[in-house]
Amino acid sequence: MKRAGAVVFLFLLLLAGVAWWAVRSVQPAEPPACEGEDTAPAAYPPDMWAELSRLSAMRIVHADAGELPPADLSWSSGDGEEAIGSSQARRGGVLRLSSPGPFPSNLLAFGSPTPQFFHANAFTRVEMPLVAQHPVTHRPIPGVACEWVARGRTVFFRLHPAARYTNGRPVRAADYALGTLLCAKSRDAAWETLSTTAEELRVYDDRTLSLTLRRGGVLAVLRASALLHAAEPGFYADFADDYAERYAWRTPPSTGAYSVARVEQGRLIEIRRVRHWWAQDLPLYRHTANVDAIQFHFLTDEAQAFELLLRGQLDMVQTRHVASWQRYADARGIVRTEFSATCPPPPYGVALNARRLSLPLRRGLMHAMDMDRAIAVIFRGEGERLRAFSSGYGALSPKDAPRVAYDPARARAAFAQAGFCTAGEDGILRRADGTRLSVHLSYVPSEKVSTLVEILRESARTCGAEILPEPLSWQACAQQVRDGSHDLTFWATVPAQPLPAPARYFHSSASGDEAPFGLQDARMDEALAACAAARDEVQFADALSHVERLVRELAVWLSGWRESRAHVLHLPRVQFPAEPGFYVDAVDNHTLWIESGDKKGGSL
Repeated sequence: MKRAGAVVFLFLLLLAGVAWWAVRSVQPAEPPACEGEDTAPAAYPPDMWAELSRLSAMRIVHADAGELPPADLSWSSGDGEEAIGSSQARRGGVLRLSSPGPFPSNLLAFGSPTPQFFHANAFTRVEMPLVAQHPVTHRPIPGVACEWVARGRTVFFRLHPAARYTNGRPVRAADYALGTLLCAKSRDAAWETLSTTAEELRVYDDRTLSLTLRRGGVLAVLRASALLHAAEPGFYADFADDYAERYAWRTPPSTGAYSVARVEQGRLIEIRRVRHWWAQDLPLYRHTANVDAIQFHFLTDEAQAFELLLRGQLDMVQTRHVASWQRYADARGIVRTEFSATCPPPPYGVALNARRLSLPLRRGLMHAMDMDRAIAVIFRGEGERLRAFSSGYGALSPKDAPRVAYDPARARAAFAQAGFCTAGEDGILRRADGTRLSVHLSYVPSEKVSTLVEILRESARTCGAEILPEPLSWQACAQQVRDGSHDLTFWATVPAQPLPAPARYFHSSASGDEAPFGLQDARMDEALAACAAARDEVQFADALSHVERLVRELAVWLSGWRESRAHVLHLPRVQFPAEPGFYVDAVDNHTLWIESGDKKGGSL
């Protein structure tokens, strides 16, 4: 008996140790330190300026000693803007979220071989830009730059003297030159945008720099700010040809409040607020970055995420699928909060590849896919169809962009122009040589998108067209777009800010993940050039409307839904400002907080 008791005791002790280790493994790591003034700046690569001088796409200039911007500039500082967030916000706690994925394949801030959607959570929505845009007034406000001014095509910036990276080192003007060099070496999308939009980057001293755009015009300060990204030289000291492999899982320092603190491959990524974030007491930002840590749990099954929420193992689940939240909205201890979009929505829709499909065929397919019915079924009557590709930009958004309607007669007429005139025994149209009207539609499967594809397939069949669904992983679908090997693909991207950037998607030179349309059209290129040359908002809006008309005429994008609302089910301890708004998800502006009480949070 004594031996049996000892065995039981040891077994229980072992179980306790395993349980302690499991709990310990999901507890937040110690937050990254930011020690401010005590951390010295790192040296730049000795050949940095020589390499920058050899860039041909744009000029990067290290100004002569004593050279400064013109003395008569009237600098702006964003004085008078209201603080972001709520004065009721409290700091502390761990927020546990469901992230539908895909899990990122790296944490590269520059030059990722493939797009990483999670980078929006780790970098885009965390990084402090040179000049930010107020989420309510949409006017420029201080970021890393405390002052700015535009003169002609040149925008000047003065950096905040307290600006620091998450590793504690100071942000200097030349860091933006280093970031430009890293973009150029990586040949990533940021470099393509920067080199075609900007003409010259000039560094005057540690706190002053300027960017000269190739064309001036609308929102020059915000446009220039969005083009530049700082790189902390100490972190990138090992940058070389094998950068993508060597740096894949190193956490790059940023200018924001959070840094990646823990990665559990395929399962969880945690970002944690740095100690003594340099902007935490600035008037505009004192009510932001409230929670200590955010855990993103990668759960591809939405039903599983809701069950974990009901068990108190997640704090919040967001969905735009009405049926999902209705299923759980009345659950005890669960709060439903509805958000309204305040920023441009992703342009969800079907992209048609102009390189593989003729214009008459594309026009026929546009009229053969019943997108209105699909949206009505998926969103149970609460969905809203997108009118324009560049929606959500206020006065700049096209107002006269009619949607393509489901019309079997017009679809069959267009198919006849493409040579598909005779129906086979199965009802699918054929050409005289027997070629069937059959195309593939690739997509990343989910409950919502799979339902959409099935409805589009059914409606197309009644018009004589066969759509073959092609469910793929996100990586495979993205590779198809890069290769241009798709016929149709269900697609969306993160909208450009602060202005629409239609050339990124529709210009003849467009390539990569953001160019699934395969357009080579001189009229479109001329319309895009008019957008780039616009001198004021009226000219820009007129040019953008022309672009939208051509998008429809060339039949390369069938508009999907507008995510004008999001429903969030959450535990009562999660609190939001009275009018939070959202962009892609409900935590992107970091204004929520966890009410006092249970701030620790459990584990999955």
